[in-house]
Amino acid sequence: MPKISWQDDILSPSDTLRVNFQGKNPFVVCGMFPSLLREVMKISGKDVFETDIRWDITSDPRPFYGIWMGRRKEDRWTDTRLRIIAQGEQSSAEKTGWIRIIMKGYITTQYEYTNFVQKSFWWFYNYGFYYKQRRKYLEFAKDNLFLLRERVQRALAIYREE
Repeated sequence: MPKISWQDDILSPSDTLRVNFQGKNPFVVCGMFPSLLREVMKISGKDVFETDIRWDITSDPRPFYGIWMGRRKEDRWTDTRLRIIAQGEQSSAEKTGWIRIIMKGYITTQYEYTNFVQKSFWWFYNYGFYYKQRRKYLEFAKDNLFLLRERVQRALAIYREE
């Protein structure tokens, strides 16, 4: 069945939030990402994905890389996806190193239609009524991303009160 689809970046125009850290135990936050996504997004464990985890134990410092994603279904047509990408190195002896964390997200809305009348109805419905609701979902997801960044900074002991 054909679909009409809209996708918005949550943090537009900057696209990403970044956390850079160099110090003691940078890898510790990687174990926290699945539970952080569950707590912040208010989703169950089945909606949290570890899409890519890599590490190399043959060298010192040991490099690591990982991608985690959380998906929340807002309503029948819209879902929110937040993604965390972490890359860094940690020494096995001193437990010091660095980590670079990138957080991003997007909201996708899809409508299915079967004929041109239904297609035009969905266009008018989206721009006339549903647009405000999508903006609310977008602001809520933006708050989720900033809360995720704050929790990561607190875990790494680099959070500053503003």
